[in-house]
Amino acid sequence: MKSIFFVMGLHNHQPVGNFDHVFEEAYQHSYLPLLQTLMEYPALRMMYHTTGPLYDWLEGHHPEYFDLLKVLIDRNQLEVMTSPYEEPILAIIPDRDKCGQITKMSRYLTERLGAKAQGLWMAERVWEPHLARPLAECGVKYITLDDYHFQGAGMSPDELLGYYQTDEQGHSLSIFPINQKLRYLIPFSPPEEAINYLRSRANESGRNLLVMADDGEKFGLWPGTYEWVYQKGWMRQFFTLLREAMTEGWLKMVTFSQFMEANPPRGRVYLPTASYFEMSTWSLPPQSGATFEHLIHQFQDQGRMDELKPYLKGGIWRNFLAKYDESNRMYRKMLWVSDRLARAETLLKPDQEEEHQTLAHARDRLFKGQCNCAYWHGVFGGLYLPHLRHAIYQNLIEAEDHINRITNPDGGFTEILVSDLNADGSDEVYLRNHRVGLIFSLREGGTATEFDYIPARFNLLNTLRRQQEAYHENVHKAGTEIEQGQSIHDQFLTKEIGLERFLVYDRHLRGSFIDHFFSAQESPEALREGRYYELGDFVGGPYELTESDTTTGRIRLERHGRVVDNEVIVVKIIETLPAEAGVQVEYRVINRSSFPLTIAFAPEFNFALLGGNYTDKYYYRIEGESERQPLNSMGQSENNRRFSLYDENDGFAVHLDFEEPARVWRYPVETVSMSEAGFERVYQSSCVLPVWNLEVEPEKVFVAKFRIVVEKLKTEG
Repeated sequence: MKSIFFVMGLHNHQPVGNFDHVFEEAYQHSYLPLLQTLMEYPALRMMYHTTGPLYDWLEGHHPEYFDLLKVLIDRNQLEVMTSPYEEPILAIIPDRDKCGQITKMSRYLTERLGAKAQGLWMAERVWEPHLARPLAECGVKYITLDDYHFQGAGMSPDELLGYYQTDEQGHSLSIFPINQKLRYLIPFSPPEEAINYLRSRANESGRNLLVMADDGEKFGLWPGTYEWVYQKGWMRQFFTLLREAMTEGWLKMVTFSQFMEANPPRGRVYLPTASYFEMSTWSLPPQSGATFEHLIHQFQDQGRMDELKPYLKGGIWRNFLAKYDESNRMYRKMLWVSDRLARAETLLKPDQEEEHQTLAHARDRLFKGQCNCAYWHGVFGGLYLPHLRHAIYQNLIEAEDHINRITNPDGGFTEILVSDLNADGSDEVYLRNHRVGLIFSLREGGTATEFDYIPARFNLLNTLRRQQEAYHENVHKAGTEIEQGQSIHDQFLTKEIGLERFLVYDRHLRGSFIDHFFSAQESPEALREGRYYELGDFVGGPYELTESDTTTGRIRLERHGRVVDNEVIVVKIIETLPAEAGVQVEYRVINRSSFPLTIAFAPEFNFALLGGNYTDKYYYRIEGESERQPLNSMGQSENNRRFSLYDENDGFAVHLDFEEPARVWRYPVETVSMSEAGFERVYQSSCVLPVWNLEVEPEKVFVAKFRIVVEKLKTEG
């Protein structure tokens, strides 16, 4: 009789910082009903992986779930897989953190579930050849990757019916290929189609293996799938057909370990750097991504996709670090914190137990700051979601603060670090003390790219530039109706009709201390809509660090440039406040021409407080308007001595205190992005610009002074 082995695997994940209601919905609609259904079919076996952030949430909200897990493990229905605990992209974190994260998860599985994991789930199936060694050194026996990885090594579908062995410097690792056709059939097509496909690959030897391992969320959480999979009975129908096939004898449902015990690898393989096929599109720049998508559809229409797919190479995961500066900022922050933690650990003696505990807590926060989702963007990936980026910064800032307690045990300190922190070949300036930390890019206009308020573990500059995406060309096609039984990769949904009105693209990275020169005719509306004229060359132009004083926490940045026909020098002096969280700012605009400089000068500041229309986050006391205005409002106000943004939820307010009254413009920064739920508009930050109309005579100087103060709000009671 012809027969075949089948492995079905589930990967369940929610990112660090996701909302409780998302966890709960995923639990009720996906994680719980799937295991409850599996309990009804004791003959079926599956692979099972859940990430650390989700385990942590389950411990606090649904500890009864572990009872169900243990029953299924004891019945040999589930084989659990390990992973790095907080689900980072393994290839990009330091080697010392790779093994630390994997060890943490493996120990947890043993202590909590009594399970010893031999295999590892690769986050987003991102593979780089060097990973074989650290994985093997951490005790991992096997992993599973997509068939696309193997096809990229020149292998045909008929060769992908088993597992292979790879190695790095003598360290061996087994790799199972995931079948993409099964990934797309399950659960989006009638269950008979997947069963028929499995039967079609059976042979007389009975040694063939097919693997379907994918996100557990597509069984109930993805749009339309709960009704399709559970209410309309897809899952029970599929499980029933699997059980019948096993009874008939032509299907053998096993786990990876069971298959490896009875079957040797089919040979050696050396896979190229890759992820699943869709990721190779998402990581490309927008124009290249759109071209790649068109080629894919063209080949599909011609019926040539299976023939040509092995030779289609899109981008790799690391492209996201070049595609999105905001991703690179988080990544470099993570590397910097990891390096400082490793150095701090060398300072301690074995008997310093309290200090070791402090650094252990820092390590846990570092690991959370490595969770992958906020570092990239596609149909999945959370770069466009401010709360997920905030969770990364929150944990990294907390880790940094704990490290500071070891390296600066006396508490107060001021440092000015000059180094290429973001790996762009130019120096950044990191001005920091125990209250605030600001990073300035000399290359990019002397712009502040990070402004950390340490007590709240909050990066005030956690914003995102409005930039073109390949899928923006499809925004106008999107509708609001879900087609059941169809993959989310094949649908265009939208949460809001008319989003094409918000497809505005920024000319520069978002940050603070961005030095604009405008005509008097410009307005907040023009800036929001991207139809203004920049009259100077200071935005994005290189600045020099001309003064650095750690005693006072003072830096001076300077650029010689042009505003229309005028030769102009802009000097900005930033100094940390001695007794408050914040900085003193002094701007000097020097006219070096022989004729007057008549222009509007407007340095841009972005404040990302995680909510544009929340009642506990607002502008306060806007001149000429009501006392409170939402952070997604637009307007201008005159004669401001103090301009404030309040965040009651996180317990602080940001004040711009002007030495002389100033006009202030404001508008929201909102992006249009895509997720599994469709296209959506997302508030990223509030853009605030003090505006001064200058009349500067030749060789004269305009001076503006103000403070940016972050005030801790008093809590009632």
